[in-house]
Amino acid sequence: MLLLTIFLYMVNFSVNDIWTENESFYAEAVREMMESGNYLDINFNYEPRFNKPPLTYWLIIVSSKLFGLNEFGIRLPFAILSFGTILLVWGMARMLYGEKTALLAFAMQAISIQYISLKAYASPETPLAFFFTLTLYLFLKGHLSGKAVYYSLSAVALGLTVLTKGYPYMIIIGGIILFFLMMESGFKPKVFLGELKKIRPVSFVVIAACIGLSWVLFMTLRYGSAYLEVLDRETFNRAMTSDKPFGLEDLVFYPYVILWGFYPYSLIFIYAFFNSLFVHRNFKENAFAFSWFAVMFVVFTVAKGKIPTYFIQANPALVLITATFLVTYKPVTKFASALWNLAVIIPVVVGIVIGVMITWLFNLPAYYYLFTVVAVLLTGLPFIVRKIISPDSDMPLLARQLSPFVFTLNVLLVFSIGILPLLEKRRPIDEVGRIINEEYRIPSNVPLYLDSFMIHNLPFYAERKVIFDAVPEDVFTMSEPYLALLHSEKVPDSLKSSVIWKGDIYRKISSESRFMILLGSYLEAEKGDMSGFEKFSLVYKRLGMK
Repeated sequence: MLLLTIFLYMVNFSVNDIWTENESFYAEAVREMMESGNYLDINFNYEPRFNKPPLTYWLIIVSSKLFGLNEFGIRLPFAILSFGTILLVWGMARMLYGEKTALLAFAMQAISIQYISLKAYASPETPLAFFFTLTLYLFLKGHLSGKAVYYSLSAVALGLTVLTKGYPYMIIIGGIILFFLMMESGFKPKVFLGELKKIRPVSFVVIAACIGLSWVLFMTLRYGSAYLEVLDRETFNRAMTSDKPFGLEDLVFYPYVILWGFYPYSLIFIYAFFNSLFVHRNFKENAFAFSWFAVMFVVFTVAKGKIPTYFIQANPALVLITATFLVTYKPVTKFASALWNLAVIIPVVVGIVIGVMITWLFNLPAYYYLFTVVAVLLTGLPFIVRKIISPDSDMPLLARQLSPFVFTLNVLLVFSIGILPLLEKRRPIDEVGRIINEEYRIPSNVPLYLDSFMIHNLPFYAERKVIFDAVPEDVFTMSEPYLALLHSEKVPDSLKSSVIWKGDIYRKISSESRFMILLGSYLEAEKGDMSGFEKFSLVYKRLGMK
């Protein structure tokens, strides 16, 4: 499982160009930092960007210094930290519940769809998940061992968490720790206060604040109200202000996210959670995981701003609840047994169907069907072994518990190996950048005019400022040299000789982050329907040209 997961997390993680706005923000900001040699001022498209703290940028810089400012160097820290989070979840499950539960926890964290979709994506969610989980891992280690050094290390990790995404995570993680201690003490004040004193809460907060809030202090002194306005908008306003009243859609938003985001173990989690809530009521036994889940769910449900990625940091809590339940639960009625079997069987069937369908839809070579065949053999072999060789083997039970992992792994391998490289022939922005910087060597002080809304990865590949929503007629009348990426129909015949590149660029929606829409447009384009793309021409007018 370890080797399969490492392979899944590393295969083709850098094969695609920079994706979406968020990854483009971080990649381009780092490029501008390295260009200027200034690693404290964060800019995107040569304009200040105060939105997030600096740790994610600094991680990319270190990697890019070692491996180059390219997709591999930019994404490598995220692949490593993604895998690191899996190991932390495995370690927590091992401390709390033992080896079998830890094995299942490893599988669940590794394969969860929402989590793995960010495994090598340059944005703060992956470092946040790692440092968030590291904070609680070290706290748990200190709590179980009684060694104060782990509490101090946990405070350092909390400071790094804040330096990744902001001060609200001091409140969230603090709430998880406090609620856990309350639950474990049976809500007895004296017992609770005794456990709280062991953490040395004052020094804990001071250590975390000195690391995490140092950036807030630095930026406030440097930029004053300009920074504080963005900080307020990105934290308090995003959490607390909205034009819509709180409604049913707010209550069901994160349950829906769990349903698809924690797939293929989401149905098992739902069964485990409600069984624990209404039947077994074993909250104290699972106080750590339940406090983690409860605080995250309440805070983000109450918050006005809702984005699915906000809940990724709750994924380890879902894992711990589900894994321990999967190991210990034995259904006692036929109805319970049927529901339990369905929760396991449905992801298996879906994995088989999707594995076959995407191989067929994308016209992949026939040997890709072997991934599904191997998945069937891997889960079926233990049953054959028990029947023929070892009647007492418990391997069939483990195979059944891991079958959602195996069949989802099958789909993700087909997708990563077979499909991700195909998409690049419809994503030409790196080619535009190569022509600008390598073929024509256009000076970087010549901006690039774009007669459209921002193509967010264009500044990174063009290696220059991009002026978007430009008016072509105004560009054509400029006396100095200009570079413009324009809709082809807007380029007059008199400038045809100045066109240095022509091609189709995805423009169905403003971002490639709506990935399923992008896949649909790719498939349509393969059939000749280019409605998701628009024809662009790259025009370069030099001095002396009419």
